[in-house]
Amino acid sequence: MTIADVSSPAELPLSSPRAREIVEGVCDGFISVDPDWGITDCNPGAEALLGRRRSELLGQRLSSIAGFSSDSAAAELGRRVARNGKPEEAEIDFHANAGAKLLLVRAFPLAGGVGVVWRDITRVRAAERRLAASQSHHREVANDLPAPAWLTRKDGQLIFINESMAEAIQRPRADLLGLGWMDSIDPDDRMRLEVVRAHARENAAPIQYEGRFRRPDGSVRIIQLYGRPRFDRLGRFSGHVGIATDVTEVRAAEHRQHLLINELNHRVKNALATVQALVRQTLRVHDADPELAQAIEGRIFALAAAHDVLTRQRWTGAEMGALAREATKPYSEYGGFDFAGPTVAIAPKSAIALAMALHELAINAIKYGALSTPTGRVAVNWSCADGAIKLEWRESGGPPVTPPEQTGFGSRLLGRVLEGELGGPAELDYAPTGLVCRIRAPIGGP
Repeated sequence: MTIADVSSPAELPLSSPRAREIVEGVCDGFISVDPDWGITDCNPGAEALLGRRRSELLGQRLSSIAGFSSDSAAAELGRRVARNGKPEEAEIDFHANAGAKLLLVRAFPLAGGVGVVWRDITRVRAAERRLAASQSHHREVANDLPAPAWLTRKDGQLIFINESMAEAIQRPRADLLGLGWMDSIDPDDRMRLEVVRAHARENAAPIQYEGRFRRPDGSVRIIQLYGRPRFDRLGRFSGHVGIATDVTEVRAAEHRQHLLINELNHRVKNALATVQALVRQTLRVHDADPELAQAIEGRIFALAAAHDVLTRQRWTGAEMGALAREATKPYSEYGGFDFAGPTVAIAPKSAIALAMALHELAINAIKYGALSTPTGRVAVNWSCADGAIKLEWRESGGPPVTPPEQTGFGSRLLGRVLEGELGGPAELDYAPTGLVCRIRAPIGGP
């Protein structure tokens, strides 16, 4: 039983069993006085606070008890209740033998006198002050963060937004709380954001969104939101806490870069096509061997194939599988290629050298190796180890293989050229069952 249970017992005579049960059952302090302010009853809580036994307190005038002097806040509260005949409640600083305490006191009319119950809230208020100070400190830190930050309830409404976030959207913080910030979302992006928010709330999951925010002056900023779910002490979802990043300039730079890469790709393609046409015309004018023309045009195509793969990935690297398929695509009509390996990117410089090597291996296979017969096969496999791609070209089903007697362009490319570009030459094994070539190339990088 607490203060809340002792609301208006004025109708109970002090001598009744029920009144006695109330007095003894109240876990907080209780004391009653008659119209002359003589103590008529008290409970163990009062004995503990006042440091005196019940038998010593009964009959004493209230003003003679430490903490209840006539000029004390507790005495003044009692006098008001006696004068007005209405219960009152107050927080009172109490000084007695037990030391200074903060009490939540309720005084009420009782049997012609006054009854008083109280609860010691010293620790509660101290904890609240510490919590408030801690919250104030963390709020101050969050508000002063250079990065925009925000906090929502479980229903998605914004309950905190720092100054940086308000500056990014250029709206007053008060206008952004609740669902006010949604007014800044570009209308065309709002539905997508609603779907993302609903999924994050329903699943207590992280939220990630990038979209257009409109400022009051009509300018548009692209802002990326990221939030993590937060939970209370019982593990219940309480909302999200997150940050925001203005990526307008970054996206604009990426767009410009994309345009430049596309323009570069277009120009290089035109240049390669022009070179191919010039070479073809020059060889025709001079009645050059058709095989020579085919070799030159094939090498130009290998360069173009590597360039196409690199362009699709914005020159950050070339995916190994895509590069192998593009480089050998013109020769698939001569026989079967089998490709197998993980998805992995190689450096642009390495990609061009590797595309040229695959082209030369394919030409050699058409002339002398597996692709010179209808039953021939070429298996192109690669794996990753120690920061490098290990590629293997293995021919089968073709005529018996013997090492070449002369060193041509293909042999030089697989040797000195690859050593300069990839850090090591290709390893060639002229096995009777078919040529095996092993090439090592670095993963990623410039």
